[in-house]
Amino acid sequence: MKAPKTRTLTLLIAVVLSLAYLTYWLLRMSSLPLIADVVLAAGVIAAMALGIIALRRGTAAQRLAASFIVGIVLCGLIFLGLSLWAGWYEHRPGLVGYQVSVDGLEGRTGGLITTILVPLPVEDGEVIMPASEFENRTFDGWTTTIVETEDGKMLAFQNRNNTLTDIWAHFERYEETIEGTRRLPVEHLSPVIERTADDHYTTVIFVDEGISPPGELRVTLRLTAGGGLFHGMAEDTYRTEVRETVPAGTGGRIVVDATVEKY
Repeated sequence: MKAPKTRTLTLLIAVVLSLAYLTYWLLRMSSLPLIADVVLAAGVIAAMALGIIALRRGTAAQRLAASFIVGIVLCGLIFLGLSLWAGWYEHRPGLVGYQVSVDGLEGRTGGLITTILVPLPVEDGEVIMPASEFENRTFDGWTTTIVETEDGKMLAFQNRNNTLTDIWAHFERYEETIEGTRRLPVEHLSPVIERTADDHYTTVIFVDEGISPPGELRVTLRLTAGGGLFHGMAEDTYRTEVRETVPAGTGGRIVVDATVEKY
C-alpha cells in the first residue's frame, strides 16, 4: 500500500507545475517577462526534485509519469482559460480601406493635365471618409481631388508632368465601434451604373484620351471593410473589387464590373 506521503509528493508535482505555469503567464501579462521565466524554471526544477524524491521512496515510474502528464494537461487548460479570458475583453473595430492601382502608365506621356477618374467608396450616399482624405493627396506625381461628373462625384488623379508614372494609392480609416461578428457589406463604389445582383454591379472609370503612345492599362480597385475583433472573434470581412484591362487606344468613360466577396 502506498504511503500517504508518497501520494502527496506525486500530487504536488502536478500542482507545482500548474501553479508555476499560471504564475508565469500572470507575470508576463504584467510586463515582467524575466521574473516570469525564472518562476517557470523554478517550478519545473521543483517538480523534477519532487519526482526524484518520490522515486527514492518507492513510487512506481508509471505513477510518477502520470503525475507529470496531469500537470502538463493542467497547464494546457490554464493556457486555454487565459486565452478565452483575454479574448473575451478584446474588442477592435474593423478597418475600411480603398486601394487604387493603375499599371501601364509608366514612361508614357500626357497632355497639360492628365486625368484618371475612379469611383468613390460610399455608405448611405456619403463618402466613407472625410473629403480631406481624398483631396490634395499626392502619389508619385499624381494629385487627388473630388470632381463632379455626369454620373456623380468621382475621385480624380491628375498629373501635370509630361512623363507619367503608374498609380498606386491607398486610403483607410478605422470604424468607430463594433457590435458583433456579423457584418453586412454596406459600403460600395459610387457611382453605381447598374446592380445585377447583391454581389455584382457595374460602375465607371475614366481614362484620359491624351495619353500616348497607346498602350494597355490594368486598373484594379479594392474596397475592403470589416475584419475587427469582437470578444476575440473575427468580424466578417468583405471586399469589393474591380479588375479591368483597358485595351490600347481605349479612353474616355468606361463601364466596369464590381464584385463583392466575403472572406
